[in-house]
Amino acid sequence: MLSEKRRSTLLSHVRTNGSVSVDDLADLLGVSVSTVRRDLDEMDERGLLRRVHGGAIALPNAESSEVSLVERAIRNLSEKSRIAARAVDQIKPHSTVLLTGGSTCAQMVPHLGRVRDLTVVTNSVAIAHAIGTSGDQVQVLVLGGLMRNTELSLLGHLTTQALADIHIDTAFFSAFGLDPEYGMLGAHLAEAETDRNMITVARDLVVLADHTKFSQSSAVRIAPVSRIGTVITDDATSDGAVNRLRAQDVTVIIA
Repeated sequence: MLSEKRRSTLLSHVRTNGSVSVDDLADLLGVSVSTVRRDLDEMDERGLLRRVHGGAIALPNAESSEVSLVERAIRNLSEKSRIAARAVDQIKPHSTVLLTGGSTCAQMVPHLGRVRDLTVVTNSVAIAHAIGTSGDQVQVLVLGGLMRNTELSLLGHLTTQALADIHIDTAFFSAFGLDPEYGMLGAHLAEAETDRNMITVARDLVVLADHTKFSQSSAVRIAPVSRIGTVITDDATSDGAVNRLRAQDVTVIIA
């Protein structure tokens, strides 16, 4: 069982039952006790549950948005992994790239080590941690700001201020939604201004969007189609959407 799917199942089981033992979870998931302990320790650090001796208990007021964060990481995982691998193919040696928070950008992390002399700028605490513990020789610059706890992303005035002296070769965005006529869509007004400011310091913008993103709707536009250089998607995206993007001089890569 993939680690994120395992943790999603684990979290759901803890919240359904209120409390659960390490041994019961190991039997349920078909993994070792040590694997369960590592998962519980990590999820306790993320504030998703409370670790206790011999197991874990659910937090009394756990927010459903935290569950969705875990679930989003495993949704369409195969497509996201392929998209992420193709995204890293676009990075040239000696580049400085921006990775925003998002499950598809997070899937780029295992591939970054094959790019020589790479610097990653990010507003995602989770991505910074993943790169830092990967063992790869990738330099990481973390933007400051107010942390949005449910997304583990940084935003606001301090984030924008940190961008003032940084030039980004390519910004990679995990799209909440993508409209071939209107542009890249965001889910939260609070993040929109930070996202737009990050785009302004980047020479190129690459949007990572699996086929489900083309059916999302939002009143929040992060960038018009004219600002997008490349879209990387999967083979389930409709030909109509692909052709409309290409007609506007957007490079579309099918992963």
